[in-house]
Amino acid sequence: MNTENRTQNHEYLTAFFKRRSVIAFCSGILSLMLSFYGIIAGVNLTISVLGENGFASFNHFTMISNLFAALSVAFVFPYTVEGIRRKRFTLPRWVAVMHYLATTSIAIVMVFVLAFMSWLHPEGAFAGSNIVTHVFCPLLILISFFQMENGHRITWKDRLLGMVPFSVYLIVYYIEVVMIGKANGGWEDIYHIQKYVSPALAIPGLLLLAFAVSTVIALISNALTRKRMEKMYQLWREDLEPVEVRIEAYGLGRMAGEYGEKNNIQIPCDILDYLARRYHLETEDLMKPFVKGFMIELQDRERR
Repeated sequence: MNTENRTQNHEYLTAFFKRRSVIAFCSGILSLMLSFYGIIAGVNLTISVLGENGFASFNHFTMISNLFAALSVAFVFPYTVEGIRRKRFTLPRWVAVMHYLATTSIAIVMVFVLAFMSWLHPEGAFAGSNIVTHVFCPLLILISFFQMENGHRITWKDRLLGMVPFSVYLIVYYIEVVMIGKANGGWEDIYHIQKYVSPALAIPGLLLLAFAVSTVIALISNALTRKRMEKMYQLWREDLEPVEVRIEAYGLGRMAGEYGEKNNIQIPCDILDYLARRYHLETEDLMKPFVKGFMIELQDRERR
């Protein structure tokens, strides 16, 4: 493969990651702003209109999920910036899982509102700041999640884990509303699960809804990750010689070193592993030229 083609490939890889990082960053900024707007509006409503303590606002899963989503976006921001600067390839797994849990939680709110609440209580679904917390913020978080360079396959265990925040809330809600009751100091039945259907049917139904949302998000995320990786892997010809594969690894190192730091080498192990498997090499054979390319690029930057 000639130098011009390698350069084009690496420039394509750079744009490939950078473009999605920009979208994730912008949608994250908007979702963070709107989440806090919705949370503040909800607290003010609880205090000024209902005359209750502002903390009572967090009896609503909408408020909890928006706060969780805002927190997850705050953790993701540094990696979107690094993606824009072309320093790293994927999120750490713990950040990716937290982002998935928050995305699933707030998406459950949106699906519940659109599927049920919009028909039974449209004013509560969309009036005032509710349209922000029920629709706009979930959509922006979903965009942020699907555009991030996740790089991790969401497993069945992760799908069940995605239900945990909502499941814990349901347990607390059942205890406060059904077992204790408002008359004894518990919560008001704000979601009217006793008005329209028995809790014995409502709780399992909501858990099934949560699992369905978690699964759909996981399937879309896994499909996007697979499609993106396949698209990136198409950059390399089937008939590359071992020396050409090492040159590709060296080029990837140069690309990573353009904005990297000497004490913080971001190694794209998934890409190097793929190249090693595809061209029947050892991953260690590609690590050396990658690190060499990284260090040479750093030295070139210091001399500029």
